[in-house]
Amino acid sequence: MATSLNRIDFVLIAHLQATWRRAAKENVDPWLAVDREKRTFPLICLFDPTDGLYHAWLSAWRQRLWHSAGFSASLDLRQLDEVCAALARFHAIKDTLPLGQRDIGQFHTVDDLLSVVPTRVAQSRRRLESEALKAQAYQESDILFREGRWMVVRLKGFVAARFWGLGTRWCTTTTEHNYWSYAAKGEMLVFLTPHGKHQLATFSQMFRDERDDPVDMKVFRAAPTGFAELLRQYRRL
Repeated sequence: MATSLNRIDFVLIAHLQATWRRAAKENVDPWLAVDREKRTFPLICLFDPTDGLYHAWLSAWRQRLWHSAGFSASLDLRQLDEVCAALARFHAIKDTLPLGQRDIGQFHTVDDLLSVVPTRVAQSRRRLESEALKAQAYQESDILFREGRWMVVRLKGFVAARFWGLGTRWCTTTTEHNYWSYAAKGEMLVFLTPHGKHQLATFSQMFRDERDDPVDMKVFRAAPTGFAELLRQYRRL
């Protein structure tokens, strides 16, 4: 029991430190923010279906929620029920998964957790679904440029946003509402390079890398001419 308590305390301390940093970034009183999370995060942890094994994942999930829904967003109990069910399912099938899929840290959303499949039959079904999803994603995309690993894609729908944003932390890949909150204001473009994926919201000029951090423009130095021209066209400096 002591080990479990120590682990839980460690996660809480790390979570409150992240809260302090986020509050400073949002220009919010950090003391009030930390006090709020001292009350809120233990409630979130009640939805861990185990004895604290997934508190760290819940902390990361909560922090991603700050970005997608706002730092002061209230808790949605229905959403927490979905999180709990997804965690319980993952925990139940964890030992049947390939070794490379047993680390829950690689899964960022409920959909990510629900996409994990334990059997070959299910994997085969998922492959068929993936092929259909890819076909739909391409229907919702305009390929503006392609040369080797350099591509520029214009997104025209949420399926395309999820497909091209796979493996990123972009909030536009999490819910259709998030995607359209950006896309309704202007074109959404994904610039794919040998160094990773980069998403540009043309209206706000928000340009993010896979970690959802501001793009380091140095990664485009070796871009092909056509790619660079599109970058200059859409990215206002």
